[in-house]
Amino acid sequence: MIDLRIKGLRFDYPDGRRALDGVDLEVERGARMALIGRNGSGKTTLLLHVVGLLDGHGEIEVCGIPMSSASVHDIRKKAGYLFSHVEYQFIMPDLLGDVMLGCSPVSSSPEEKRIKAKEWLERFGLERYHDRSPLDLSSGEMKRAALAGIMAGDAELLLLDEPLGNLDREGAEHLLSVLTGLGRTMLFSTHRRYLVEKAATHVAVMARGRIDDVVPVKKALRSPAVLELIY
Repeated sequence: MIDLRIKGLRFDYPDGRRALDGVDLEVERGARMALIGRNGSGKTTLLLHVVGLLDGHGEIEVCGIPMSSASVHDIRKKAGYLFSHVEYQFIMPDLLGDVMLGCSPVSSSPEEKRIKAKEWLERFGLERYHDRSPLDLSSGEMKRAALAGIMAGDAELLLLDEPLGNLDREGAEHLLSVLTGLGRTMLFSTHRRYLVEKAATHVAVMARGRIDDVVPVKKALRSPAVLELIY
């Protein structure tokens, strides 16, 4: 089963520079794929296309749903996106309300959403902050809080842009423990060797707006070309 299929994806910036130049990529269900490459290679631009936040030319299919203007809402129910600057992810003034906002389905009662949100906050070790502003949390706590909201929406595919950015070793280890325990398909951009070693099942190497290679993580970690891109 393929949870993400991308074929021939191209995207140009408004100034005419090409950001994506015919990306082809498949991510199988249950895989945790690290997307690596130099700054400017197109990693974030690619991730933004998968949830319809950018609109290039090509084919994208998420959990069996072909991307279109009519289907993007359904795709966003299947795919959850964690921004690199996670503070932009929060809308509500308190953490519980923000996680409840992510709950699905729409038909759930407010009480059912409250119970589900509390369960995810507890799972991520954040229940004691339920009445606080998400922006009062540490960087690691904010990332876990954003993931709680994503998971409350029953996301099947997680798209994570530099998930260990701005985290110390303790925060990184805690987040990794959460991520690897979720049992979800993932595509995450990173420069961090630690994340690749501990979380990835596969590595996709991106350069000049294209996917140059996709290999199992053990093979990737034996490749000098891959090791030049992570630290």
